[in-house]
Amino acid sequence: MQCKSIGLWLGFVAVVAPLALLLTGCEVESASRKIEINPNSATIKYGQALALSALYGYVYTWSLSDNTIGTLNTRQGQQVTYTSMTDPASPVVQVITVSSTFSDTDESGTGSNAPVVHTAEAYITHVNSSNSPL
Repeated sequence: MQCKSIGLWLGFVAVVAPLALLLTGCEVESASRKIEINPNSATIKYGQALALSALYGYVYTWSLSDNTIGTLNTRQGQQVTYTSMTDPASPVVQVITVSSTFSDTDESGTGSNAPVVHTAEAYITHVNSSNSPL
């Protein structure tokens, strides 16, 4: 009789434990880790393009320090392509920033913590195409 009770108890735990984990959700592991851009620096010439990827975040928003020297193919997403639009006489640096906001708020706007914004930067050096060995 005791074996039957133990078997029922183990069966109950085998069904309920995974269900409890599924219903309680899980914490976003990357919320506590700093986000990164890969690569975080590069040197390019006029017309060249560079793929940039964001790591360890959730939803990404990209921005440029100077919109006149280069462009991004999109401002949202994990991966973007940056294209140089300048041929400077002397090197000039573009700072590309990616942001990711973490929040525990739900659709109703309630949550226990204020949103936290994580950012990372990449430094892209633009060089003159006629006198650079690149």
